[in-house]
Amino acid sequence: MSEYLGSLERFSVDYDLETEVVSYDGQKLQFASSGEIKVQRPNKLHASRKGAIADLELILDGSALTLYGKKANAFFQLPAATIDQAVDALRNDVGFDAPGADLLSEKPLQHAETDTASGMHVGMAFLDDVQVHHLAFRGKEVDWQLWVTDGEKPLPLKYVITSKWVTASPEYSIEFRNWNTAPSIDDSGFVFKPSKDAKKLETFSVDEIGEIDLTKE
Repeated sequence: MSEYLGSLERFSVDYDLETEVVSYDGQKLQFASSGEIKVQRPNKLHASRKGAIADLELILDGSALTLYGKKANAFFQLPAATIDQAVDALRNDVGFDAPGADLLSEKPLQHAETDTASGMHVGMAFLDDVQVHHLAFRGKEVDWQLWVTDGEKPLPLKYVITSKWVTASPEYSIEFRNWNTAPSIDDSGFVFKPSKDAKKLETFSVDEIGEIDLTKE
């Protein structure tokens, strides 16, 4: 799967995301969001994410990554020349770690880059009537699972990360649908054109459910 996904010059996919958060009194809450991802390797990316608070777009044009909050009409930019650099910049420079973003890299889920101590093939299963391989891995801080389509063009349909040492072991789950491995993508979709009254931010916050919040600095 990693080799095939990494070999694709372009692809698009829709996703549904569920993030679990444990409240101060121990109640586990689940927050849902959804969006679309368009990739043109090595340096073009357009992703949308609509959730409880954020209505967000991420646009990589080959030189800069723009995070644009539609509701706030505000944006934040940082330099990035490739998709891998954009993911690393978000994670290391501004402290936003989006589980699942490693699937977008040129070499997805490489052993050296993941928290993996062991792994196993659980067995075959079905998601939306599609036969998939169920894979499970254990790491030091997290356990994670993948459901990957069978056949010569293996693609991830579901990805679950469990923070096992956090109270109540909250999970992050993303399901992929409508994979297109040869989409027709207009380059204009990778160009950010702010409106005249859009506000450029020098920083941003991450909200209580781990989503980027551009409604306030």
